[in-house]
Amino acid sequence: MNPRIWLLLERAHDDLAAAADVLKTERPWRAATDAYYAMFHAAEALLLSLGIETSSHSAAQAAFGQQFAKTGRLDTKLHRYLLNAYDKRITADYDVTVKLRTDEVQALVAQAEEFVAAAEHHLASDLDS
Repeated sequence: MNPRIWLLLERAHDDLAAAADVLKTERPWRAATDAYYAMFHAAEALLLSLGIETSSHSAAQAAFGQQFAKTGRLDTKLHRYLLNAYDKRITADYDVTVKLRTDEVQALVAQAEEFVAAAEHHLASDLDS
């Protein structure tokens, strides 16, 4: 298996740890960015396991939907998590008029943890096959 897959998963775990750290600060809405990137890096790892490399966030999101949600390889809710996390990340990063609620970001981080775990499980089961 391509060693870059494991590097992407390692980065996803780093992103999850950063999100957990940021949740404890006075600016918890900033954790939305790290939560999104955890999912994005895990999605990239999954796509790379199929030999697919993308050049943009939208391309990765679309390819993940086509290759994993529509095919039933993974639960379709994970695709919704990824798309929702992207929207929250854009809000957190660029919309100075909105601060995401702490409970909203905590839920997003939990979804990111679920996403990364599902990606790892899928990739591990591919190794066993």
